[in-house]
Amino acid sequence: MKKIAILLTAVSILFVLSCTAFAHPPKSITASWNASQETLTVTAEHSVEDAAKHYILSLTILDGTKQLVMKQYSKQNSTDGFSDSLILKGMKSGTKLRIQLVCNIMGSKELQYIIP
Repeated sequence: MKKIAILLTAVSILFVLSCTAFAHPPKSITASWNASQETLTVTAEHSVEDAAKHYILSLTILDGTKQLVMKQYSKQNSTDGFSDSLILKGMKSGTKLRIQLVCNIMGSKELQYIIP
């Protein structure tokens, strides 16, 4: 009985580790500002096999502690990575933004971005 319990524990641990091995947080976030359209474009490396099952869950943009945008997603627009553009009216040059991306399975990434 003890051997079966040890075997089940080992199999459970291997299963959990194998699931998380395929999950990963977003990487290398980049942002660009289009002043004439007042649009911030956020991209991130987040390659996945199935963009409907493994995707960027949320994008949050903060100005200091003030949340400007919080957008949630139910899939990723590409298996190669994440990209979205957001209109941010009234941003002044020098505004320091915090951009946060959260993976639906595991992890998150943050970027500090200054409006040029």
